[in-house]
Amino acid sequence: MKKIAQLSFVIISFLSIVSCSDDDSTVDTTKPTIEIVTPTNDQEIEPGTTFGFKANLADNSGLASYKIEVHSADDGHHHKGNNQTLGEKFAFEVTRQVPNEAKNFMAEEEIKVPATATEGHYHVGITVLDTFGNQNQQFIEIFIGHEHNH
Repeated sequence: MKKIAQLSFVIISFLSIVSCSDDDSTVDTTKPTIEIVTPTNDQEIEPGTTFGFKANLADNSGLASYKIEVHSADDGHHHKGNNQTLGEKFAFEVTRQVPNEAKNFMAEEEIKVPATATEGHYHVGITVLDTFGNQNQQFIEIFIGHEHNH
């Protein structure tokens, strides 16, 4: 009877150790990386045209989704000789899934700027989410309007 009790203790101890062992439950805390390729910082975009957005995205565990957005910078900065016409503040937003949870992906989007867009500084950016929920974002500033002097 003593041997059965000892054997039971050994089996229970073994099962406890096995159930507590490390498996693939590692938590990833590394944010995805972003490199905006186009447009470039301070690039001028004419109202009524389309510009391409491209960004290289990467993550060690896999990319889940991204959101591209354009919105007014509204910093009160004015340019000499800028004859702004009354228009509408331009805003754009789109969210996309990354196919197959790829670790490297080129996000690309064609963005149409309305001819009625208010001239001014705008932020263009991307927010990226990986498969573990880590996120990173990057923004640049562009100028929507006709040629001007900085």
